[in-house]
Parts: sequence; C-alpha cells; structure tokens
Amino acid sequence: MTREEFARKIHWTRIIWLIGIVNPFIMAPQLFKMWTTMETAALSFGMLGIITFVQSGFALHGFFIRDKFVFISNVAAAMMSIATLISIPIIQLILK
Repeated sequence: MTREEFARKIHWTRIIWLIGIVNPFIMAPQLFKMWTTMETAALSFGMLGIITFVQSGFALHGFFIRDKFVFISNVAAAMMSIATLISIPIIQLILK
C-alpha cells in the first residue's frame, strides 16, 4: 500500500482539517487561565517563544507552498501565542 492509498484509507484530509482548525486554539486555555487567575509564574517565555517561532515557520511554509489553510491556521496560532507572550508582562504590571 502506498502512502497516498493509506492517506485515503484513513481519511487524512479530514484529519488534517480538524488539526488545522484546532491549532489556533491550543493557547486559548492558557491565555484564559492566565487572565482569570492573574498568575504568570509558571509560564516560560522561552517555551512560548519557541512555539511562536515554530508556528511562524509553518505559516511561512504554507505561504511558500501556496497552501492557504496551513498558512491561515499557523498565522492564527502564532497570533494566539504572541497574545500569550504579550499578556505576561501586562499582567505582571497590573499586579505591581
């Protein structure tokens, strides 16, 4: 069985669409919890920076291969990660 046949058999197109729709929301629980508890101590700027870098890289990949879905999904995900990164110092300033 070729990989194309296997992809059709497991309905890979549907799976990747679901992943692409969920992708931008992976930071939403963290962002929500951070703003409701006003707690930022357990967050890592480094980890969030790496996640943002990877999401931005995949957004560029989507742009270069002309795949709008990959591009939009990863731009939206990177924006959520950036919102989380920006929220950390804002919350820390509010708490001072």
